[in-house]
Amino acid sequence: MVQTRKMKRRAASLLEIILGLPVLLILLFAVIQFGLLQANQQTLKMASRAGALAATELVINPSDTIPPPEVLAAINEVLQESGLIDSGETIQGVGAVHLRYLVYDNGAGMDVPGIASVGTGCDPPSPPTLTAQYVQVTVCLPATRLTPNTMAPFGVDFSSRYVSETSLFRHELVP
Repeated sequence: MVQTRKMKRRAASLLEIILGLPVLLILLFAVIQFGLLQANQQTLKMASRAGALAATELVINPSDTIPPPEVLAAINEVLQESGLIDSGETIQGVGAVHLRYLVYDNGAGMDVPGIASVGTGCDPPSPPTLTAQYVQVTVCLPATRLTPNTMAPFGVDFSSRYVSETSLFRHELVP
């Protein structure tokens, strides 16, 4: 009788472990994945801020359809230093950059809105409702660049999703 109680307790403990371990593993993977996503999203925000800051110091030509090379270089530098893209890669090859602006155009003698984009992955954000001159830089990367896809076996797949961050700065440079 004593043996059967011990055996029943062991069987119950084993059953609890068998049922509880997958739940704990899923929670552990979720915490790791979303923690990495949050940390790397901050880096993506830093890259968009670096690009927007570089754009505030430039004379932007409204006829350009791609962002100025200085903006792309500032974004690439932040992303390469953080390890989100390799040293041989650029944001144009793995993600997208959208530069939306309202700048003064000497030729037209007035403020001119525009957008310049490069790369693929996400749509540009809607324009802000500002009357002041501004530059808005959006940087997009695939979510799998920011975090490993550890939750895919459990039905949460990030492989087709993009993460974007946007920064908006005032453009005070008058050519």
